[in-house]
Amino acid sequence: MSLIRNILLWSSKNYWISHKLPKYKFVQKSVLRFMPGETLDHALSKCSELEDIGYGTIITYLGENSLTKTQTLNTVKQYKDALGSIDSRSLKSVISVKLTQLGLDIDEELCVDNLKQLLNMADLKNTFVWIDMEEYIYLELTLKIYKKLIQKHNNIGITLQSYLYRSEDDLESLLDIAPYIRLVKGAYAEDSSVSMHNRNEIYDNYIKLANIMLEKNILKNGLIPSFATHDHQIIYSLINKINADKIDKSHYEFSMLYGIRRDLQDEILNSDQNLKILISYGEEWFPWYVRRLAENPKNLILLIK
Repeated sequence: MSLIRNILLWSSKNYWISHKLPKYKFVQKSVLRFMPGETLDHALSKCSELEDIGYGTIITYLGENSLTKTQTLNTVKQYKDALGSIDSRSLKSVISVKLTQLGLDIDEELCVDNLKQLLNMADLKNTFVWIDMEEYIYLELTLKIYKKLIQKHNNIGITLQSYLYRSEDDLESLLDIAPYIRLVKGAYAEDSSVSMHNRNEIYDNYIKLANIMLEKNILKNGLIPSFATHDHQIIYSLINKINADKIDKSHYEFSMLYGIRRDLQDEILNSDQNLKILISYGEEWFPWYVRRLAENPKNLILLIK
């Protein structure tokens, strides 16, 4: 499975593959399991449908590593349109952004300015902005930008990856300042010097970090952790701890991707947990889609079918 995962992660970064395969109808059809469509209207219509059932929703505009200022301005416009439409449709959705979409590869100040625009508009619309965590090379700068902006914006959350060795130290550095932290396993091909490659080791570290985030003194200080995973064993373990410690559901949430483990999503919702579904849209979906397959290579069966 690790070989298949590595091949998939390599293909997600390959220019030829990422521009040729999306043109095939069977690939376009298979991706619809993981995203309702390429447009903002597709995403928000699904948000409305899910919110009517009882789910929370998050939307993200697909794309990363913008190389021109024009590309970053288009991304900012996309998210501003999303925030405006969320407000006009009376939805409770929040947005999730990648800093490389906003110009991190071009200029740090450009990226910060773009992010500030989104935070200011989100504040006016009484909503929220998650920062996705990307490849390891962006980690230090992403944390630097977050720690700078959290001083003036409390409607911002940061993501940590349990497959990185340093994540426990990063978590400790954030606990006193971060009101929202999202924990994921991680989905990039990283060097073994910085990242765990063994599934059990990643699992154990996720549980360890999650348990820290669920400590009563941490929650009392105002942290609202978000546990983003499709691993049912992790979810059951955390729910058992939550029930044993009598933690109110207003102090934490679970998060899952649209279309993945729908049976488990329904089970979590029916057990009276807060669950947010992340819905992606946009034309630049191929790298994101392949990383979804890499997270669980068994999903390749869906593509083959």
